[in-house]
Amino acid sequence: MALHKKRRIKSSIPTASMGDVAFLILIFFLTTTVFTKDKGLKMLLPERTEEEEKVQVKPENIITLAINPLGEVRAKSAGIEEYITVEEYDRIKIIVEEKLVERDTLLVVSLRTSRDTPYRNMIEVLDQLKLVKVSMPDGRELRANKISLIPTSEE
Repeated sequence: MALHKKRRIKSSIPTASMGDVAFLILIFFLTTTVFTKDKGLKMLLPERTEEEEKVQVKPENIITLAINPLGEVRAKSAGIEEYITVEEYDRIKIIVEEKLVERDTLLVVSLRTSRDTPYRNMIEVLDQLKLVKVSMPDGRELRANKISLIPTSEE
C-alpha cells in the first residue's frame, strides 16, 4: 500500500474585482456627498463708483465706530465721542438709536476696523448695529441701514 501525501490547498482571497469595488464605492461617495459653501456675511455692499459720482454726506449725519486691535470701540459723531470696551458693546445700539432719532433717515454708520482687530469683535459690533430699531411717533420704523465698512491701518 502506497501512502499518498495529501496536497494542501492554499486558501486565498480573490482580489481580481477589488479595483471594481473600490471604484464603485468612490463613485457612490462622490455622488452622495453634499459640499456646503461658506456663506460669509450677508450684507449688501454698494457698487464701486467713479470719483465724480461720490456722494457727499454732511459730517453731522455720520457716526463713526472705530474698532482698535484690542476690540475697543470709539464712537464719534458731531457732539459725541465715547470709548466703549468689549464688555459694553450693547452701548453701541443705544448710541446709534439716539442718533437715528435725531438724524432720521439721513444717518450713515461708518464702521472702521483696524487690520489687526479680531474678526469676532467686528461681527459683534455689526450684530449690535443690526439690532438697532427705533419706532417713530408717526408709525415708521427706523433701522441702521446705511453702514459703510472701512479697513484702517491707523490706531
